[in-house]
Amino acid sequence: QVGRELFCRSVLQLPIPSLSRPRQLRAMSGLIVTRDGGAPAERVPPKSVHVDVDVVERIARHRLAQTFVNSSPSYVEATYVFPLLEGAAISALRVVFSDGREISGEVRERSTAEAAFKDATSRGLRAAMLREESGDVFRTSIGNLAPGEEVEVKLEYCLELPVSDKIVRLTIPSHVAPRYCPDDGLTVGEAGGQAAIVGYSSSAPGAAFTARVEVDMAGGVNSIESPLQDLVVTRDAAESGKIFAEVQCSGLQCDIVLAIFPRELFRPVVTREVHIARGTEALMLSFVPRFDAVPQRIEAVFLLDCSGSMGGQRIEQAKRATQIFLRSLPTDCFFNIVLFGSDYKILYRHGSVAYSQVSLQEATAYVDNISADMGGTNILDPLSSTLAQPPITGTQRQIFVLTDGQVSNQQAIIDLVRAHRCRVFSIGIGSGVSTALVNGVARASRASAAFVQDREGLEAVCIDMLRKASSRSVADVTVSWPVVPALRSQTRLQPMLAGEGFSAFTLFPHSPLPEGAVVKVTGDLGTRRLEFEVPVPPSWSAVDSGSEAILHHMFARRLLAEMQEADPPTMSPSDAVQLSVAYSVLCAHTAFVAMDRHGTEMPTGVVKASDLAALRGLFTWPMGSRHGAKMPTGLAPCRDPYSAWGGRNPFLLMRAAGTRNSLEGQCSNIDDLVAKTTMLRSISTEFRVVSRPADGSHLPSVAGVRSAIVEGALGMLRRVARVAAALPFIPVSLRASLGGGHSTRAATVAVGALPQQERQQQQQQAHGSVTDPEIGREAASPLAAMASASGQQPCGRAAVAIGTGGESVSKLARLEALLRLADFDGSFKHSPELRALIGLDVTWTSAWAQEQWGGVVASQVLVTAVVLAHLTREFAGDRATWDLVASKSREWLRSQENLWRGSGIDSVDVLLEVAAARSAQPPQ
Repeated sequence: QVGRELFCRSVLQLPIPSLSRPRQLRAMSGLIVTRDGGAPAERVPPKSVHVDVDVVERIARHRLAQTFVNSSPSYVEATYVFPLLEGAAISALRVVFSDGREISGEVRERSTAEAAFKDATSRGLRAAMLREESGDVFRTSIGNLAPGEEVEVKLEYCLELPVSDKIVRLTIPSHVAPRYCPDDGLTVGEAGGQAAIVGYSSSAPGAAFTARVEVDMAGGVNSIESPLQDLVVTRDAAESGKIFAEVQCSGLQCDIVLAIFPRELFRPVVTREVHIARGTEALMLSFVPRFDAVPQRIEAVFLLDCSGSMGGQRIEQAKRATQIFLRSLPTDCFFNIVLFGSDYKILYRHGSVAYSQVSLQEATAYVDNISADMGGTNILDPLSSTLAQPPITGTQRQIFVLTDGQVSNQQAIIDLVRAHRCRVFSIGIGSGVSTALVNGVARASRASAAFVQDREGLEAVCIDMLRKASSRSVADVTVSWPVVPALRSQTRLQPMLAGEGFSAFTLFPHSPLPEGAVVKVTGDLGTRRLEFEVPVPPSWSAVDSGSEAILHHMFARRLLAEMQEADPPTMSPSDAVQLSVAYSVLCAHTAFVAMDRHGTEMPTGVVKASDLAALRGLFTWPMGSRHGAKMPTGLAPCRDPYSAWGGRNPFLLMRAAGTRNSLEGQCSNIDDLVAKTTMLRSISTEFRVVSRPADGSHLPSVAGVRSAIVEGALGMLRRVARVAAALPFIPVSLRASLGGGHSTRAATVAVGALPQQERQQQQQQAHGSVTDPEIGREAASPLAAMASASGQQPCGRAAVAIGTGGESVSKLARLEALLRLADFDGSFKHSPELRALIGLDVTWTSAWAQEQWGGVVASQVLVTAVVLAHLTREFAGDRATWDLVASKSREWLRSQENLWRGSGIDSVDVLLEVAAARSAQPPQ
């Protein structure tokens, strides 16, 4: 196996990986046909993916169905890897085969489930197993899949949807992106000590990706929108609170993202659910806090991902957002910028500096020269270096990490953050981002996380993070649940941040609650107390089926996560297994296993998968390496940090409430099963399309290798195929395709030709290109583009054409160009660039000063007022992006009021009204 990899690499002039260290496996999505020993032979992308989502308030229940077809001529064991959002509570697994037979899964201890699966498949029975690889990557294995058979894998899971800027966000992930392995080799190869990141796609361009979403909110829904896909939206005429959306995509290149705009978002709600079979009741408190936060002086450190995978549109998004972020910083803060890839660079190597006009100009020039050319994604080292620096006296350090999250050592990063008392606000960009990393970092530091797709605006998200970082979270939060006669268990409280969703769960043996029961919430805002009560509704939702108990699943998933994330862990693996099995919720220590106990053994006389795989491994596109997630080890004995439990372990509550027997009793019938099944292994040999022959077909190549070398390699592979066609174990149907003299097109497709869109993305990732794929030219900075603008417009009236070749610049680019003209204190001055953008010149402001005040008023005051008026009029829908800059502008105007107060203008609001009225008039 290793020899064949080295041989192929020597022919294609690929870097040869080090054999002294084991390679980490890398996650990928799609069905993988395996041979004896577990090595992958072929990837079979999904035929279709469909998701039905029911959203009630902020809880989303997903029913995911993925359809695959075994196109090989033999019975195979197949594995597929797929993403789910971190925090999803998976509660059901079903597999439906072509003959209509269906098998359902149950949760068992992980090694026991693996043994049961291996025993069933060895006897020729159909079986399936679902395991968690990491917090957001899962693997399902399907045993004894017949030739040509279609299989549908159905999952049910629920999760809580995030809220930001008054929008509830629903994301359905499409694929798992490649993950960089800084501690154990490189994702693709080594070149000069750095990773030569070559794009890897598991996006199944031919698959149908569809979703149907139903949203039901008590206060109603204004609308549902998508920044990426076209939607078909309908309303329920009978129920005003319900709204439906359908979306259809071709391929799994991009996540499905929906933005839900509720009519009433901030109203606290208590939801009740009673599990009839268990005799337990779960309560959920949910609301979005709204209060005036207490500001704090900060040291802001911005960590920006400049790895190759950030190339193209992503790095341009990040640069634009960083420029606006810099101009939105508080005037009394300190700041620094760290760029990272395989290595890292620091703007101010001796530590953060005071925010001033000089430091702003230095940072602006620094960010303008950023490119995605720093190799792989190594977050751990720059984050460790930043946290090791002593904080600035009198400030609270706040770290902002912007990354596509394509790393394999996410647990080490999360552990590092947890060990320091510093909030780390994390932003994930692009499809395939590791939600486990982004959410885990934010949760470990009690900060906030957000996600942005490639074609979404990043600016407003960064400003929202800065707003939260510049103010204190609510301290000493308490949630007082209704008093019940029996033992009650509750989840740990999250940090409470203004504008961000807050929730808490409790579970107890079901009994009547007192009339007028309430949930009381209190907290400390620094200058005042936060205190309110939420009534508990008299009615509840009664469920009998385990898969319908959504709040019970959410409670168990939250409890499992927070107790295993504690330092030290407060739940032992055996405790986690019992809780996972009792509530049928998957965790790292358990697995779903489903077996067809009425099936027959696999027929004999068919081609073995191992024979077919040995040949296919020579000439099909190799799968790449896949990182493996480490299961937590060395967990401490169970400790209970919650006083409400009275020192008792959480699973004891289940016994007190009349739940099932312990795990040992349930699993006694499988004690004789064998131990672990063999894990998936893979080699890494990848290709990237960089050229195209005259006939239009794709030629796979490697960065730095000429097409002629690749063509020679393909010729060698075709000769190997022709020789292999004569082997006796090759079926007749396969011999024709092997020995039939492939055309260049056919041969290159066999090696792994990629669609145009994926090829462009890979080129950008490999070279850190700043080419905008949508317009086919390099993206110019807004200020450089303004130099080509011509013609003066009425002040604040029309958009200025500031592109090349007569193209008009987008609204966002015009907004960025305008905000870049702000000084660090929020003021604006006359400049040629400002005149090109809004038509404002010295003559205009001088005339206003003479007419309004009868004399000279500092032009900087009037220019600042006109720009604020322009922002309000022309960019009202983008207020979240420029609001912090405007706040500084208003504060600066107040500090200069002795220069403009008088002549009927006695406040900033009146000054801005006059500026808006005058600037809207065409010049005389």
